Order: sequence, then C-alpha cells, then structure tokens
Amino acid sequence: MDCDRKGRKERHTERKTMNLAYEEPEAQPRKKLAKRRGKSKEEQKVKTEKTETISSVTKKGRKGNLKRKRLDVHHKEPEPQPKEKANKRRRTEKKEKTENAENIFSRYVLDGMLGGGSFGAVYPGVRKSDGKKVVVKFTPKRPNEQYITLPGDIHSLPLEVALMEIVCKPPQCQFVIELVEWCETPSFIILVLERPDPCVDLFKYQQTVNMSESLARTIMRQVIQAARHCRDRGVFHQDINSKNILVNPQTIEVKLIDFGCGDLLKDTPYKEFNGTKIFRPPELFVEGEYKAKPATVWGLGLLLYNLLCGRDVFCRVKEIVEGHMDFPDHLSEASCSLLKWCLQQDPKKRPTLEQILSHHWFTS
Repeated sequence: MDCDRKGRKERHTERKTMNLAYEEPEAQPRKKLAKRRGKSKEEQKVKTEKTETISSVTKKGRKGNLKRKRLDVHHKEPEPQPKEKANKRRRTEKKEKTENAENIFSRYVLDGMLGGGSFGAVYPGVRKSDGKKVVVKFTPKRPNEQYITLPGDIHSLPLEVALMEIVCKPPQCQFVIELVEWCETPSFIILVLERPDPCVDLFKYQQTVNMSESLARTIMRQVIQAARHCRDRGVFHQDINSKNILVNPQTIEVKLIDFGCGDLLKDTPYKEFNGTKIFRPPELFVEGEYKAKPATVWGLGLLLYNLLCGRDVFCRVKEIVEGHMDFPDHLSEASCSLLKWCLQQDPKKRPTLEQILSHHWFTS
C-alpha cells in the first residue's frame, strides 16, 4: 500500500512538473528577438522611427510594455489632466496664501489681543516701515464663506474684504475705518486696518461721559455721514451700533468699523438680517422681509435713542412690533420728534438720511 501510494505520489509530482514546464512560455520572446537580430541591415533601414521605438520598448520586456501603455493612455485619454491641474492650482494657491500671511507678519509688530469672540480676534500692531498704528483682525473662515468679484476685477474676494475695498476707494470717507491691506490663509481672513489713537468704542465711551444732546448730535452727524458714504458706494453695513463705532475721546472724531455683517446694497427686499438682533426692523417680523435704506434709518433711530436715554428702546420682538416708546422728561421736543420719525413702524414713512440731517434737531 505504502509503495503504491509512493508511486502515485511520484507520478503525480512528475505530472505536475511537466504541466508547469508546459505552461511557461517565457522562452518564446527570446527566440523571436533572436530572429529579429538576424534580419538583414537593409530590412532594418526600411523600418520607420515608430517601429524602432516600439521594438526597443519590446526589448525591455514587461516593464517596457507598462511604459508603452501609460504613454498610450496619456495620448488617448486626456480627461485626468484638468483634475490634476486643479489639484496643482489648489496647492499653489494654498502656498501663496500662506506666503502672503507670512509677508504681513514680517511687516508688522503685533502686541497683545485687543478683543476676541465669535468673529475672531483683534491685535494692535505697528507697521515697521513707518510706525503706522494698525489693528490686525483674524476672522475664521466659515464653511459657506461668501466670495464676490468686483466689476473690472478677475479675482474673487471674501465679502467683507470686497465691501471694505468698495468703501475705501478714493475719495475716502473720514468717518469710515481704512483697510490698509489684507490676505487669507486656508483657515483665516486677515484684515489690517488703521488704528486711530486714542480711540474707544462708543459703547464704552458712553459709560465715561455725561451724554448731552449736543454731544450726541456731534456723534450722530458723523455716523450718518458714514452711512451715506456706504449707501452711495452700494454697501449695506447692516450693523451700525455703538460697539461698531470708534470715538476719539479727545476730538470726538468717529470711525465706522466692522463690515462683517454687511452685504451689497440692493433695491429689492432682504429676507435675512445679519446684524444685532435688537436692531431688526418691525417689517421683518410682520412681512418677513425688509429693505436696506429704511432699515438703516431704523437702526440709526435706535442708536440715537440709546445715546440720549442711556438704554435700548426695544428689547423683545413684541416691543419692536408694537413700537411703543417712552421718552425721558429731559429730552427736547426736537429730539423726540426726530426719534418718532426714524422709528416709524411703516418703513415708507421713515425719513431718508438727507432728511435726518435737515431735521431741526441738527440745524438748531
């Protein structure tokens, strides 16, 4: 039995070896190559350049065949090229953005953080070349960050940058903060802005002074001029409140800042309000939409009331819609008249910015 099994095993192994020898054809190409080498010189001269190339690739064996296949695919199927170019372009843009940020950091000396929040962080700084005082604002990019292309330009800009580019073009407005330069990284939008010195935001300034009607008039006249400049340039700031207004406490000069909630101005209604919630106009709750110009006047009325009365006139949606106002006894009739006009429930009955400045509270 054992011998029989041993015999079968040996026969099986022999058969297996014979089969393997039969299945290996590697020796055949060498014979063919030998025959090719044996051809006459005249036949070789007749061969075309293309045939010689293919023959040389064939002589390299399997690796050469793969190389030839890649070349053929590259020639016949150009579809992957745009994707490769897009990836390369994205890598280049990312590198350029990083280099731009590094260049900005090399030109300025930054100090401790001035403020921070959901909008990002703000650092005071000084430009090395001339000592110009600036603030550097770092704003995290949102997943749906909006970019627009300005007329006559080919590059798309982050919305806040575009709005500031528009309002800062000459002739500039002295009541709007200047954009010195900007750049972006894959994660942040970086704005370099002028820094008036000394300065404090209007919200803090109110807490240090006795706000008279005369002082409020000086401040509001400049704020309204800033709002007019934005409107004339086609920009809707959408968040003109005391924290977005800088005041020089020595000269009472005003600068409007922070266009992060802004949008391009349009005559058609808006359905979303990005500014401070208590500044939302009543028509947004009643009709579900609002227009930029009367909404700006509504916001200026709220700001004026806050300056004169030291508190917000409306705090809840119900109060905004009802529109009931209380006026302190010390307010003049002219100021009460202007406030009632700006805070009309019907947006069509509110004054224009020019009409506000022509009101006798400003002219008296």
